[in-house]
Amino acid sequence: MPAYIPAEPDLSIKYHVMLGLPLDLPPSAPQVRSGDGGDDAASKAADIASSLVKEFRRHLKTCLKLPGSIEPSDKLRIVLRAFMTLEGKLATEPVLIEASASPKGPALMQSAISALQSCQPYAMLPQDRYGEWKVLDLSFTPQDFAGG
Repeated sequence: MPAYIPAEPDLSIKYHVMLGLPLDLPPSAPQVRSGDGGDDAASKAADIASSLVKEFRRHLKTCLKLPGSIEPSDKLRIVLRAFMTLEGKLATEPVLIEASASPKGPALMQSAISALQSCQPYAMLPQDRYGEWKVLDLSFTPQDFAGG
């Protein structure tokens, strides 16, 4: 019997899924309407989650500043995992979990982390639904940032 048994990878790594709040839906995404024969309660919950995401990203955008070395047209994308406290603050520094291969990536990542830190607390996140947002996977591209 081995003395050390490695831990199972966390679900997001094991099953290649991003946990947390979903990203904003593109305008062309089909909208679920109430009374469409589906589960009305689920539709209403999804609408609430979507409005929370929009409010969270709207608030965060006020703090995002594009570094001077990056152009809005640059094809960069990073994904940060943020661990949140019940008060809507960062529990630890966000962790990079995905990035485009680019020498400009670290600058985009540092700017996104700075914005996440300076924009807290995120009071729009309801404490009674903490289980839904305690770990957020957040995607950033240069188009998400205000001009540098």
